[in-house]
Amino acid sequence: MNSPSREIVEWLRREYPVGCRIVLDVMDDPYTKIPVGSQATVTGVDDAGNIMCAWDIGSSLFIAYGADRCHKVTTEEEVKVTLDWYGKHQPEKDARCPRCGEIMPGPTSRHAISRRANIMICDMDGMREALEDARIMKSLPPMDWCAIQLPQNGGGKWRG
Repeated sequence: MNSPSREIVEWLRREYPVGCRIVLDVMDDPYTKIPVGSQATVTGVDDAGNIMCAWDIGSSLFIAYGADRCHKVTTEEEVKVTLDWYGKHQPEKDARCPRCGEIMPGPTSRHAISRRANIMICDMDGMREALEDARIMKSLPPMDWCAIQLPQNGGGKWRG
C-alpha cells in the first residue's frame, strides 16, 4: 500500500486533532476485538496517515490509512455515548464542566447532575437545564457542549 502524501497527512491531522472523539465504521483486521460502532479518543496521526486511538474498550489499535474507516462523533446517540464515557471518567475534584468548559471547583460530586446525560455539570449549567426544561431558556443541545465541540475544533484534548 502506498503512503499518503504530506498534504493528506496534514489534512488528517486537521480533521482528527488530538482529543477528537471518533466512531469505528470499518476495520479490515480479522483478529481485532473492536466492534464496529466503538468509540475512541484520537491521540494523534502518524506520518503514514494512521489515526492513533485510545479506544474506550481499552485497546490502542490504530485506524490504518487506506484500510479502515471512522468518523467523528456526529449523531445524538454517539454524543450520548461520549458523554456517558466522560461521566465515568470525570476527575473527583476540580473537573471541567462538559457544557460550558469552566472548572467546577471542589469535589465534582457536589455539583449538579445533568438532565441530558449521566454526567456532572456546574451548578450554573444545572440551573440552565432546569430553565430550559421550563421553556424559559433556549435549550443547548449536547452536540453543542464544550466536551463535544472543543476537541473537534482543534482546541486540544478535552480534559473533564
